[in-house]
Amino acid sequence: MEKEQIEKRIRELQEEYRELVLDSFSAEAAWKIGCRIREKALQNGYQIAASVTLNRKRLFYMAVEETTPINERWIHRKENTVYTFFKSSYEMSLYMKLKEDRIEPRYGLKDGDYAAAGGCVPVIVKNVGFVGTVAVSGLTEEEDHNLVVETLKEYQRGLL
Repeated sequence: MEKEQIEKRIRELQEEYRELVLDSFSAEAAWKIGCRIREKALQNGYQIAASVTLNRKRLFYMAVEETTPINERWIHRKENTVYTFFKSSYEMSLYMKLKEDRIEPRYGLKDGDYAAAGGCVPVIVKNVGFVGTVAVSGLTEEEDHNLVVETLKEYQRGLL
């Protein structure tokens, strides 16, 4: 991806977040979102793991049989990134590519604990702000990100 393409995609992601604001978020919401991601994984043969958190408390976790413990590790690293920077791990991935850098040397955060790789999206609640995360690991970083965003949009529209 060229610099201009990366900058354009970052702007698109930022607009996506402005539109993807939920009225509320709870354990019930986390369960619905997580179960929908699992349903999509089974329907499409995705070999993924998924997690939903609220204030760092894990409310939902799933992994299909073909995943490995490394998928859970990737989720943890992506969640750390979102909880630290308050933006999606995909946006951080693009930002690091734009800067031709990594999280560890730029911010002093261990690469083993943080991942600038798509797949974890912040949960934003109207009049509250950032409250949690939805994360997927197992597809490409853009596919992980898109699966989360599509599912959050379904929840936002009352389809779950």
